[in-house]
Amino acid sequence: MASTDTPSPSIDPGASDDPGWKAAWPFLVAVVIVVLAVGTIALFHVIKPGSERLTESAKVTRAINDYYTAKNAVNYDQFRTLSCPADLLQPSFPTADAFEKSGQASRAEHGTITITDITETAVTGSSATANMHWRYTKNPKDEVLPITLVKSSEDWKVCGAKGP
Repeated sequence: MASTDTPSPSIDPGASDDPGWKAAWPFLVAVVIVVLAVGTIALFHVIKPGSERLTESAKVTRAINDYYTAKNAVNYDQFRTLSCPADLLQPSFPTADAFEKSGQASRAEHGTITITDITETAVTGSSATANMHWRYTKNPKDEVLPITLVKSSEDWKVCGAKGP
């Protein structure tokens, strides 16, 4: 047999293939970055919630949508909350019973009100106007209704809505 000059690999019983904490550093850095990013976003939402970051036009759109959502749900308290103070003082403003009866009759005959778009929103100080594009669920014909709003405290209120 011929002998070879290649040394046989020596096994060091103290050596380990485990890289230890050095291999975990990139993962730990990534976790810290993600935690900081999520914490920053959460902090911004606590300091200034999304509803406070809305533009006045967006607040007007939300008020119109909420007003007609209250009508669809036949929710008199919400309807009153979203109606302007001048309307509340009118003798023609519906009572809770009249609102409920007319709302249920309208839903039975026409279906619910669907707002397809709110356009041409114009805000001037404490008043605003917008065009609401809408239809009843049982009548697919789109209609446009001009809406007037006033700002009462920090909230927009729908005034003198003619239509659905």
